[in-house]
Amino acid sequence: MSIDLKVEKLIGKLDIIQKTQVPFAANQALKRFGHLFKTQLLPNKFNDEFDAPDGFGKPVPRTLNAALYEADGMTLRLYFKGDSGKGVSPNEYLKSALYGGEATDTAIHSAIRNITGMYPIPAYGNLKALGALTQYADIRPAYAAKVISGLEQNFVRKQQPGSGERFVASVTGPSRAGFATSARGGLKGNAVYRIKGNSIATVFTLSSRKTTLKPVFDYEKFVRKEAETRLPDLISLSLQRAMASR
Repeated sequence: MSIDLKVEKLIGKLDIIQKTQVPFAANQALKRFGHLFKTQLLPNKFNDEFDAPDGFGKPVPRTLNAALYEADGMTLRLYFKGDSGKGVSPNEYLKSALYGGEATDTAIHSAIRNITGMYPIPAYGNLKALGALTQYADIRPAYAAKVISGLEQNFVRKQQPGSGERFVASVTGPSRAGFATSARGGLKGNAVYRIKGNSIATVFTLSSRKTTLKPVFDYEKFVRKEAETRLPDLISLSLQRAMASR
């Protein structure tokens, strides 16, 4: 998102001498706003608006530090980090949260989709009870790897289950290979189960359609409001400093 700074529209008419300092002062004001937006305004908004799916937990540091800014002349560009690191980049996963639309797949979502041919929806209550979630209500990487490994053994290779903890997918309707499958072992269809002894828990439900999200809040409206509120004072201060240094 870009902000073009029109100084006189924000702070009123300027004299000829002041106008000579506008490009420098405007650039400094935009840099200050960008820094404030990245370090305080947006992280605070994320903490206020974003909740973990089970109602507990707050955004991870990677999300809170995702905003970047770039001031070029009298234009400020706000954007999110595009580097993915070990997973999906903030630029990708925040898109559906801020603009709505199809939810962004994480690594475990993609893996389960590839195995079962269906879209997984985490059963957060059960996952939390099993100790599978971090303090931010994300699925622990080690647990995700265990689920994927278990499904590859039990669902794809059809190996006989062992006596310990295992994970199975029960699918009804067209499978990923295009063949009709039925619920297995008396389990209800279209779910991923964790089985240990006599204990059976649903860890994911499976859907034929990808999850569609509504925006958590109006991101562009938030940016405009903060810019309109804060930039007049920032440009006035920057202009005063520029004039004092002449």
